[in-house]
Amino acid sequence: MVEQVLSYFTFDIIELIGILLFSLLFFIQLFYYFNYYRKPYDYVKKLDQYEGLSDNFKPKVSVIIVSENEVDSLTENLSAILSQDYPDFEVIVVNNGSTDESDVLLTSMELNHPNLYHTYLPYSNDKKLSRYKLALTLGAKAAKGDILLFTQPYCRPVSNKWINSMVRGFSENKEVVLGYSFFQKKNCFYNRMARFDNHIFSMQYLSRAIKGSPYVGVFRNIAFRRHLFFDNKGFASNLHLEAAEEILINEIMTKVNTSVALSQDSFIETKMQEFSLWKQIKRSYSLSKTYLRNKAPVIFGIEFFSRSIFYLLFITLIVYSSVFRHWALLGITIFLFLLRLCIQYTILTKSTRYFNSGKFIFSLPLFDFLEPYYNIRFKTRYRGLTKVMK
Repeated sequence: MVEQVLSYFTFDIIELIGILLFSLLFFIQLFYYFNYYRKPYDYVKKLDQYEGLSDNFKPKVSVIIVSENEVDSLTENLSAILSQDYPDFEVIVVNNGSTDESDVLLTSMELNHPNLYHTYLPYSNDKKLSRYKLALTLGAKAAKGDILLFTQPYCRPVSNKWINSMVRGFSENKEVVLGYSFFQKKNCFYNRMARFDNHIFSMQYLSRAIKGSPYVGVFRNIAFRRHLFFDNKGFASNLHLEAAEEILINEIMTKVNTSVALSQDSFIETKMQEFSLWKQIKRSYSLSKTYLRNKAPVIFGIEFFSRSIFYLLFITLIVYSSVFRHWALLGITIFLFLLRLCIQYTILTKSTRYFNSGKFIFSLPLFDFLEPYYNIRFKTRYRGLTKVMK
């Protein structure tokens, strides 16, 4: 009986290579989950979120929004920004060539909100002129605050403490604060996929910043001192590039000057009503990765690659062991897969709950499997377009 059981655990060279490779991929995946995807949630639990200057530190903040034909979004979200509980802030909206009623709305809102200002950037067909980068520059130049806080017209703070929470990430040596933005829930497949992808990406850039190696942030929720923009000469070094916002963030961040704001009061909700918005967000980052001065895209590219091979090898080993009735090989394969899945559930369930990303109880294996492939799709689709102007 014992000999019969032991005979099940004999492997030829091909089977041995397969199970060893599968085990290696298993441990690589665990490394990323424990060292990166769990890091922001652990940071929230273990550290005082507000390690910056005291509550008496209340510099003037300039909230900058670039809007193009977003009158509905401004109507819905701008009031939440203007009603922030913060003593000294202004909101600057750069109307980027809008042809809708945005100008009328902003003019009327200025009557009741003296800290709201807007300017108009005329539309231009000049393809050599990046209107979005110009609009951001106009906003920065018009700002009177020491701190520039950026968001988008389709984004909404979840709390009236948003500005205060972001400011508390600053200190004498912290001049850039990375915020977090989650996607609003909508009952459709692309929205669930986008929320899962946004959560993974957010855990990546936040964990790198926590580890002291920041590489990117999102203009939906980021703050930095005004002088950094002009010390860097704005977008002067990347005017020829389309995805210049992420590159600018990468240029001004250092190992010592960047912090993260992870209080839920600092969160921004992004209204994800159309697939095109997610496509635009993914396009922007895909185009910028080549120019980021950090190894993080390569590091997380390895994770995506190992995850893809892990799933393909899992399917291969399941089919092989079933056909040849190698039950030990089948059992080891299923055990490692389920163990990884349980660790994923444990880490991601806590993290997605805190970061408002939604629940992925039954869909986790599917989205986990698909994510590397649609990220490759975005990367290959926009390869060669990095020098196209906006």
